[in-house]
Amino acid sequence: MINVKPINEDRIKAAISVSKMCKLLTMSRSQFYWHVRRGTFHPPLKLPNGRPYYNASMVEDNLKAREMGIGVSGGYVIFYERGEADAKPSKPIARAKADGLMESLQSLGITVTAATVEKAVSECFPKGTVGQDEHEVLRTVFRHLKRSGTA
Repeated sequence: MINVKPINEDRIKAAISVSKMCKLLTMSRSQFYWHVRRGTFHPPLKLPNGRPYYNASMVEDNLKAREMGIGVSGGYVIFYERGEADAKPSKPIARAKADGLMESLQSLGITVTAATVEKAVSECFPKGTVGQDEHEVLRTVFRHLKRSGTA
């Protein structure tokens, strides 16, 4: 389903600005005007002072065009849909992995706390360790701790 913002039924206005129209359609002005040129949406009417606006029926038609994928000129339109915001960045290292890494570092002669290991991992792997070889993670963190004097 398209994320078209519905108009509050209790606050329908007789005329709205192009900015408000873009907000209702959840698109930028430049993208909106591109669609206007293609006939997907109605071109705005002009007030005597030259300011563009949309009346209530035009707003309804434009929202319906966005929702249905059929422009006001009758042509089919496929709108770009942004996916949900990228998944939350994963923690740099999972708790179980941190414990295993800490044990491995201790077996190499380095005494560290879990907080030190997590900090070192986040500095060495800012995007997290997902998809990284665990031996590479161990080697990188070991070298980092040795160089920083934390070990």
